Amino acid sequence: MQMMLKGTDILLYSGSTAEIVQNVLIGEPQAVSFCNTTIPSYKMAIPKGDTHEWTNRVIEFFGRRWRTVGFPEQGIEENIPLVWHKKVRVELMLTSGACTIYEKDTYTRHIAPSVYLYDSRGQITLKEGVKRDGELTVHIYADVTAETSYAPKVGDIIVSGVSDFVFATETERKISESMTDFRRLHPGYAVVNAVSAIAYGAPSLPDYDIKAR
Repeated sequence: MQMMLKGTDILLYSGSTAEIVQNVLIGEPQAVSFCNTTIPSYKMAIPKGDTHEWTNRVIEFFGRRWRTVGFPEQGIEENIPLVWHKKVRVELMLTSGACTIYEKDTYTRHIAPSVYLYDSRGQITLKEGVKRDGELTVHIYADVTAETSYAPKVGDIIVSGVSDFVFATETERKISESMTDFRRLHPGYAVVNAVSAIAYGAPSLPDYDIKAR
């Protein structure tokens, strides 16, 4: 049985550097819910002797990028008959690009390079007998290359893509003039009204689910 099983090579990213990890078994896919979307998830079996870090890592296989979820499950190598002894769960990184966040009050600019953004504003949905407008939903992936990352908050301004716009904040008048220019440049901007932090691995690097209008 051991000779019949054969793993595949995957790419394991640490920041922008990718390393090949050989003989990784990829199990049967499972469907998980993510931002009202169903995406695939796999459990991978890692060969014995492996010393890589698997928490909050980006993986590439099947021509797509995945993100590890949670912490590895590991057994005692000597008590496991096959050549694999560690399990790692991964979920598809469903991304649509980047977004720019401007902090409430200070207007400091932050770029989130890996996000999934779904804009349903302008759509009317019926909930509990009340008609409601849609909203901008943004899932910001943890910045796995940094020790800390900005934690978005209610009242922040968010736009799709990378914005080079910088607010002038020297006076209230400058801020008002900048806001006028900003609205002209980004008519589709939204203001954050709800933020949820989701710790898939290290609590210091959570993902964020944002709702904005």
